[in-house]
Amino acid sequence: MRFLLPSDASALRRRDRVLAILFAAALALLVARAARKDGGVLVRNQEFGGRFLAGQDPYFDPARGHRIHGPYPPSFVLVAAPLSFLTEEAARLAWGAAQAAALLAVFLVLRRWARRWWPEIAPHAPVLFAIALLLASRFLLRDTAGGGGNLLFMTLALLGLDLALRGSQVAAGAPLALSLVLKPNLAPLLLFFAATRRWKVLASASVMATGLFLLPALSFGWGRYLDLAERWAGDVSAYSRLEDLHRADLVPDGMPVPQSATNQSLREAVHRLLRPPGDTGAADVHLAEASAGVASWVARGIALALVLWTCLAASRAPPGRGAALAALAFLPVCLLLSPITWKAHHAALLPLDFALAGSALAKGRWSPLATLLLAYWVLCDLASEEIVGVALRDRLQALSVVTWAAIALLAAAIRLSSREDAAPRPA
Repeated sequence: MRFLLPSDASALRRRDRVLAILFAAALALLVARAARKDGGVLVRNQEFGGRFLAGQDPYFDPARGHRIHGPYPPSFVLVAAPLSFLTEEAARLAWGAAQAAALLAVFLVLRRWARRWWPEIAPHAPVLFAIALLLASRFLLRDTAGGGGNLLFMTLALLGLDLALRGSQVAAGAPLALSLVLKPNLAPLLLFFAATRRWKVLASASVMATGLFLLPALSFGWGRYLDLAERWAGDVSAYSRLEDLHRADLVPDGMPVPQSATNQSLREAVHRLLRPPGDTGAADVHLAEASAGVASWVARGIALALVLWTCLAASRAPPGRGAALAALAFLPVCLLLSPITWKAHHAALLPLDFALAGSALAKGRWSPLATLLLAYWVLCDLASEEIVGVALRDRLQALSVVTWAAIALLAAAIRLSSREDAAPRPA
């Protein structure tokens, strides 16, 4: 521990140089891995953008004979269309470089947060970020393989949060809006600004998101683009209102069908406890036999309770450290509320992992929070197929361990945000 948490300045500089070298090497390996990767979502993204530019329905894939990318709004072409101009190899390289830049940007933002709100542990920000990377490692590896965008969308949202907490409310709307029009699963983050009465952020994000969402219509044509938007909104709404989640025949074309319990959303987790498995073929973990309608209402009730709890905590959090923790608490809320949450989506929890690791380290001793983070790492990262085998991996997946762990992180963030030591500290 002396090497990781030294007290003298020269030792700090040596440690930071070593961590910087390791971080640079990790980013280089990430880009190289992304460039060599086969499959993944990136090729589908390119094809989506190419069909849009050709004036075709970007959602309908003639090679597969059905729609794809149903969860993505038509404004996703803002990144998909430029990718379509590149070769697959160049697109993979560019996307990997963007992911590496996003990780660097996240570190720079969080280091500034540590200096401002956790000054007692700010000198150890590189160590905290390394811990956060470890806690999110499994999800980051999934997201950065094959062109996932969750890290990028989270980075944009974090930049918006950073600007808002520094008082630049109008400017904060720009990165938030871009994140939401590319993929709206982080939309519940806007509840933080409503709960803390940051109306300028909401207004700015709404106006800019509307403009960005409609921008592709200039190329595609207003009528046809609005038809795409209407179809997308209808499919997302229908998917969100599904009662029997384990029947693939009820899923709108283009939306993901049940797949062996890989969806880790809150409503899926509740259904697995209250309903027997259906089309997924997942392990049978249900604890009670309830109808699909009852299971859905239980899930909605839990979701509503979590939202109200988090909003109340945000409205009462002291400024500074408390507000930052309350804002980050909305990241797991976003994942829990979304009807589709793959494990790769949990890469969005990286900033919260950093903040919780910082709070645990600031205590100067082993604490229940440190125990929680260790258990989270063991169950959600270390318990991979390579370590525990396929059978136990599938069992943990069917038990939605990642989902319930996200709720535990949410509860920890809310508790910390309301404590007296969450008040602002001098920079």
